[in-house]
Amino acid sequence: MGALVFLVGEALVARAWSGPGYSYRDNFISDLGNPQCGPYDGRMVCSPLHWVMNGAFVTQGVLLGCAVWLAGRMLEGRSRAAVFWAGGITAAGFVLTGVAHSSPEATENGMLWLHYLGATLAILGGNATAILVSRQSRRMRVPAWVGAAGTALGTLGIVAALTWLATFRMLPPGLLERIAAYAFMLWQIGFGGYLLHVAQPMRTLLRRSPATTGGKTGQ
Repeated sequence: MGALVFLVGEALVARAWSGPGYSYRDNFISDLGNPQCGPYDGRMVCSPLHWVMNGAFVTQGVLLGCAVWLAGRMLEGRSRAAVFWAGGITAAGFVLTGVAHSSPEATENGMLWLHYLGATLAILGGNATAILVSRQSRRMRVPAWVGAAGTALGTLGIVAALTWLATFRMLPPGLLERIAAYAFMLWQIGFGGYLLHVAQPMRTLLRRSPATTGGKTGQ
C-alpha cells in the first residue's frame, strides 16, 4: 500500500505541475515536493501539490515501517534483526525526505543535507531490505522464484543508485534515480502482495512468529 500511495501521489502531483511540463526523465522526484516556485539548481520548479508529494513520502515511510514489523515477526535471530534494522532505516529515510524537502530555502539555511540523507537511506536502504527479505522467502513460505525476483530487483536498484551517484550531472537526473526507487517499489508491490494474498492470510502476520508458537502458526 505504501508503494501504491507513493506512485499514485507522484503521478497526480506531476500532472498538476505548473509552467514547463514535469519530466520524469529530467526532473528529480524531490522537485515534486519543493514548496517554492521558480528557478532552482538550473531547473524551473513549480509544484502546486507539493504537500501531496511530501505526504506520500511520509505515508510510504509509515506503512513500510508497519510492514517490516509484521514481516520481520516471521523470522528469528540475525535475519529478523537485519530486516528490522534495514527496514527501519528505510522507513525513517522516506519520512525524513518528506519532512525535510528540497527547496531554495533549505539550501540557504544549510538544511538540504537532511533531505539528501533521507533520500539516500530510502533508496539504498529500501533495496537492501528487498534483498534481505527476499533471501528469507522459504521461511516466509514464498516460492523461490519470487525471492529470486526480489533479490534481482534489489540488486538492480542498488546498482542504479550507485551509478547515479557516480555519474551525477552527467546523465538525465530523473532516469537512474527512478530506476533505483522504482525497483524497490516494484518489489514492495510484488513480494508484499504475494505474501499477504497468496502465501499467507493477513491474520497469520498478526500472530506471533512460528518460532514462538511451537510451529503452529499458519496451520
